Amino acid sequence: MNMTDVINLVNTNRGTGNKENLFRMRLLMKKIGDPQLDLNCIHIAGTNGKGSTSAFLASILVESGIKTGVFTSPHLEKVNERIQIDKQNISDADFISVTEQVAPLVEEVEEETGERLYSFEILTAAALLYFAEKDCKLVILEAGIGGRLDATNIIKTPEVAMITSIGFDHMKLLGETKEEIAAEKAGIIKEAGTVICPVISPEINKVIRAIATTQKARLNEISHDDITQMIVTDKDSRFHYKQLTDLTIYLLGAHQVMNASLAIEAALELKERGYDIGLTQIRKGLSKTVWPGRMEKISQQPTVIIDGAHNPEGVAMLKQNVAQLFPTDRLVFVVGMMKDKAYMEMIEMILPLAETVYTVSPDPYRGFDAEATAQLISQQGFQSKAFYSVKAVIGELKNKRHQQDTIIVFGSLYLIGDMKKMW
Repeated sequence: MNMTDVINLVNTNRGTGNKENLFRMRLLMKKIGDPQLDLNCIHIAGTNGKGSTSAFLASILVESGIKTGVFTSPHLEKVNERIQIDKQNISDADFISVTEQVAPLVEEVEEETGERLYSFEILTAAALLYFAEKDCKLVILEAGIGGRLDATNIIKTPEVAMITSIGFDHMKLLGETKEEIAAEKAGIIKEAGTVICPVISPEINKVIRAIATTQKARLNEISHDDITQMIVTDKDSRFHYKQLTDLTIYLLGAHQVMNASLAIEAALELKERGYDIGLTQIRKGLSKTVWPGRMEKISQQPTVIIDGAHNPEGVAMLKQNVAQLFPTDRLVFVVGMMKDKAYMEMIEMILPLAETVYTVSPDPYRGFDAEATAQLISQQGFQSKAFYSVKAVIGELKNKRHQQDTIIVFGSLYLIGDMKKMW
């Protein structure tokens, strides 16, 4: 087996089974030896903010000398990014090794059930096996879609469960209302566990509280009032969180302060559980956190910010951050989204800020029609132009006339990864 074989198994659309239970996943993990039962996990679900919160918490744990595995998705440039130990991507050799162990068992499960496993299920199994083999002390698991029926939800009661946000995304799978989506994501709350979430809205927090009560789990809700003295710039954010003062993070945007606060609360919970985490390590971990593709500045002149906002809540937050960070700048937006998204609704959110909007399809088969989208934008009285490749967009953006502009690239993470790689 080589890395092409690995990618064909863990990063392609191959599943055919129903998604009404975790039977296939449990059967596969049983055949592997249930390595997940030996792992102490932090389980994170949410519409937005999972990756950033994982990155903040992982940085704190690594700073504390705790061997930490992280499983996240999607990736920007290479699938290895999804599986990390102590901030280092899994090597090709280790990826091949664990996949070679899992692959024949995948065949057995598929023969017994008559269903093909989804690639995310196989990838999750390989990651859990890898973390167990490498004897990770803690593992941060980011749910893929939802929570209740997500492949990651075959773990035992985690040390901490976290719900970062609730918004409209993957509605065909999770439900048509935010309350239904919240119930699916709160499915990661297990009996007698601990769950941390922000105060989102009365309706959503009511759903989470009800599930926590049913599971006899302890719920810790973080209020925005716990965050004070917040100063957000295009270089960093400084804030106090409860009794922790003068904290600094370098992930851009006000929303990252809440993600950092969720990570702080999880670290304090782990400290209470006996993990050796000090306030100095929390402070240093936050300041050392990086998370590519989320309000990330990849160029100074022109200023280029890339952000994987691809659902309404994410784009609304992007708009708020851009308006706050660049209030007087001439703004050029580059957008590329999948055609199954409500992309015009999201593009219309940012139009009042835009000098011009460039469109480019992030995928030749699943991406939106860049030309048709540009025409729709133009019909609303805004300047817009379609491009047929990321390379062509970059060529335009590097033209001298854009040197003083601030360029915001947002949408599909396929676009964000290509832009980061090619800029």
